[in-house]
Amino acid sequence: MSEFYYMRELNVGLLIFACLVDITLLIGTIINYKKTGSFIKYFLFLLINVIVMITGECFVWAFTGDITKILWLKLGAFLSFGCGSIVNTLFIYCLVSFVREKEKVSWRYANIFALFNLTFLIMVVISLFNGMLFFFDEDGWYCDGWAYGIVNIFDFITLIVELLLVYKYKKILSKKAFYTMLSFSVLPFMSMLTIPYWTPTPTYLSTTLSLILILILFHGEIAKALADKEIQLAKKERQLADSRISIALSQLRPHFLYNVLNSIYYLCGKDTQKAQEAISTFSDYLRDNMSSIEKSKMIPFDDELNHTKTYLALEQIRFKNISISYDIQTTSFMCPPLSLQPLVENAVKHGLSKKRGGGTIFITTKENEDCVIIEVSDNGLGFDVDSYNLDKEVHIGINNVRERIKSMANGSFVISSIINEGTKAIITLPKKDINK
Repeated sequence: MSEFYYMRELNVGLLIFACLVDITLLIGTIINYKKTGSFIKYFLFLLINVIVMITGECFVWAFTGDITKILWLKLGAFLSFGCGSIVNTLFIYCLVSFVREKEKVSWRYANIFALFNLTFLIMVVISLFNGMLFFFDEDGWYCDGWAYGIVNIFDFITLIVELLLVYKYKKILSKKAFYTMLSFSVLPFMSMLTIPYWTPTPTYLSTTLSLILILILFHGEIAKALADKEIQLAKKERQLADSRISIALSQLRPHFLYNVLNSIYYLCGKDTQKAQEAISTFSDYLRDNMSSIEKSKMIPFDDELNHTKTYLALEQIRFKNISISYDIQTTSFMCPPLSLQPLVENAVKHGLSKKRGGGTIFITTKENEDCVIIEVSDNGLGFDVDSYNLDKEVHIGINNVRERIKSMANGSFVISSIINEGTKAIITLPKKDINK
């Protein structure tokens, strides 16, 4: 036997050091990771149990050889053995929850392993009374019980289960994560090489080292996830910017500008006052349309509705047989810019302008307990929704509207149509995302 077996001060000092390191990890984890899912929850419990387990071993070393401290000795042994089984169980739950961040896997193996360790915990409790796994002699020295071999069997099975489960998830884990998770089993196993010379302090030290590695791994995964999230957010913002520009430019297509200018030119010779009003309206339309390119956030629905009315005023100069019906029950909400106007434009261009005798566009807003609903419908020509035989420009416009509604307001957009009867577009916006 090595003198390390009997150097109480050295063992207690190293155990306290490991305990302080684990307490530091616990405090840092609580401060830095308040809302990060089930992994941190299990990792916190794991740290707490490791701290309690090492504290129990400290009691054993501090009071061994003093029979008057038998209650402290038994409490220490119980915490050391009992929390050891809980620590192994919580590690498996940490492993599974870490894997579930990437892919949904079953909790079945973790639950079975928990029942396995519960059996060992019950045996530890029994040992407090019959000494089957451990006891203290008349002088207060720790001794292995007559059934201590069961501890070795449980340790071996636990090691195999942990190694097999880490290997099972190898394809899901990154290379770094795979070896880090292996360390929780491999490092304590390697510490067993010191058993002829020194035990069990090296096992506790190796467990603490593994916990440090696991926390570093998780911190790296969080940093990587945040970086990926920032990249995706930047990509989405670029897409939204492209969408805004695409919609704005689609409404400034040359033939639309030519038609508006021709209408104003016609009014100049017929009714100068109306021509001036048309120029003012056209100026408002261009200003609002261009300002939408700069807006990356939602706007009051009143602004979007006013922009739509400006557009319709320009179109009604040309199409006098197109009428508008408003049923606006609510305007107290936010919406993505250029979400209503493109739908109204499609109704004019593809539903009513080509219909003999014109028709009516119906613009409605209403609300229920959870959401606000915007409807744009017409009694125009309609189209076959299944074949969706609209020109490319309409595809782009509608898809842009759908994407903006989804990404900016977490809403939905559906369109339905019946040939020769009309078309209806419905926007649904959750109230929790559009409140002013």
